[in-house]
Amino acid sequence: MNERRDSIYAVINLGSSYLSGLLAYKGSDGRVEPITAHRIPTHGCIRQGCIHNIEEAARLISLLIDRLSESLPDGASITGVYVGLECRSMHAETYLASIQLGEDGRIVTQDDLKALEDEVNQAKYSGMEILSVTDPRYRADGKREYTPRGVRCRQLEATYQLVVARQNIITNVEETITKRLGLRLLGIIPTPIAEAVATLTTEESALGCAYVNIGGGTTSIAIYQERLLSALYILPLGGDNITRDLTHLNTRLLESDAELLKLQHGSMNTSVSKTLQIEATSTTGGQSKTFSQLDINRYIDARVREILKNVISIIDEAGFGANVPKGLILAGGVTRTDYFYETLRKLRFEFREARLRRDVYAEGVSPEFVEEYASVIALAWGAKKEGVSYEVLPLETLMEERPEPAFSTIEPSRPSPSTTSGERLEGGYTFHNQTDPLPEEYAGEEEESREESRVQRPSWISRVKDQLTEIFDTGEDD
Repeated sequence: MNERRDSIYAVINLGSSYLSGLLAYKGSDGRVEPITAHRIPTHGCIRQGCIHNIEEAARLISLLIDRLSESLPDGASITGVYVGLECRSMHAETYLASIQLGEDGRIVTQDDLKALEDEVNQAKYSGMEILSVTDPRYRADGKREYTPRGVRCRQLEATYQLVVARQNIITNVEETITKRLGLRLLGIIPTPIAEAVATLTTEESALGCAYVNIGGGTTSIAIYQERLLSALYILPLGGDNITRDLTHLNTRLLESDAELLKLQHGSMNTSVSKTLQIEATSTTGGQSKTFSQLDINRYIDARVREILKNVISIIDEAGFGANVPKGLILAGGVTRTDYFYETLRKLRFEFREARLRRDVYAEGVSPEFVEEYASVIALAWGAKKEGVSYEVLPLETLMEERPEPAFSTIEPSRPSPSTTSGERLEGGYTFHNQTDPLPEEYAGEEEESREESRVQRPSWISRVKDQLTEIFDTGEDD
């Protein structure tokens, strides 16, 4: 490889509705400098985040690679990619490792921490593959320690979260990328984790929150406490369910027509007039059809409320209801539905719209581009190995300046129903780089809040669950 060239990173996100790809440089500060990005509809070859049809997926990914390659300099080609995954079977397993340091105790050394790391590296789950391992939560003699090295204790414990997915899903990814396309699979990154790490503020991840991405085929819930992942859940619900609901309107629709109707006229506003009518034209041509706007909105409102109620219930039933005082950080195509946030404000609980932090991407990248390609920017931020190789070029060619990143002229594609960090490298998996310890001011607050949670549950979880059961939030016209 030509050492004079800058490293270029290539990432692909396997969304249920769209395949998204990005080529990017990284600045000296680690910020992502996009070169080009594209997205292609999956047409059903990826279902609920899993590759369903390997041949069609390979064809579409090859087409995506070709489009990305058009922006590369002469002599450069994409040879390896990171793949972002958000599949139905993905979840976090809690793993507890511990070592005894003698009856009288002794000072914890780096070798002790390495022994705990080696133990978790040997973990196995039948039929599953480990994609990433979080940094651990340490306890010395049962007391929380953020930096245990140098502390004297008798027993040292480390609790890890291992993100796993079914082996056959990983096999399909490897078959598609390496065998069908001949590319190096540089890593499989859990997309929800990559997005959360690139989105959450220090306060949110330290005090406790849930990062929720409502995409096309799945809804992911990543719960953070003490700046570390505490749980991960993937629900098989998303924008595709709304599309299928709309096929059952009084005038039956094809799914392609229902999808277009959702994108062009969908809203959660159930206070519109009963007499308001809209016209929609079929994607296959033919006569236009007339629909009640209120009927469309009621279908959408009911399904989105159901998804949100499932999210709230999972957080509560998993025992985290008292530990997410910063509420929900919401992302994904469904959250772009008209009147989505207005509906949430009626429920009166803590939430905000997810946006990548400014330290993740370079200056000059348009907000529209960041919103449209947030998932692949987050994946590129966590990438460690370059994915583009160069031919050996003549000396006069080496003296030419590198092409400027093209992100300033990239136009985002139309909004889609879904937009969706650890990494699984060729030889195994690695730990997240979350090196900063929990700030002391948050550490004390977190310990106090955990003690309080044992005797009192917060009111907003149960209240919001009750409110979400009122499926049709009818207006004055009703």
